[in-house]
Amino acid sequence: MAAGSTVNLLAKLGLGSPNRCLVMLVLVWLLNVLWLGLNYFWRFASVQVLLAVPILLLVYGLVALLAYVYWGVKRVREEDAPYANVMVGVIVAITLLYFSFTLLRFVLEAVG
Repeated sequence: MAAGSTVNLLAKLGLGSPNRCLVMLVLVWLLNVLWLGLNYFWRFASVQVLLAVPILLLVYGLVALLAYVYWGVKRVREEDAPYANVMVGVIVAITLLYFSFTLLRFVLEAVG
C-alpha cells in the first residue's frame, strides 16, 4: 500500500517514469553516503568494510550505467524515444561513478 502512495506523491511532483528513475538513482546513492556520514563508523570499522562500501558504490554506478544504456537504447529502438533520455541517464550514472571513485580515493587516503 505504501508503494501506491509513493507513486502518487511522485506523480504530483511531476516526476514521470524516466525522471523518477533518475531521481531514485541519485536519492539512493545520496542515502548510502549519508548513512556512512551519520554513522561515522570510520574509527570502528575494519579496513575491509571501509574499502568494501565505496567499491560496492562503484559497482552500483557501473550497473546503473549499463542499465541506462541498455534499456535506453532498447526504448529508442522500440518506441522511437529521444536519445536525450539515454544521455541524461548516462550523465547521471557517470556522475555517480565519479563521486564513488572520489569517495574510494578519500577512504584509501584516510586508511593509508
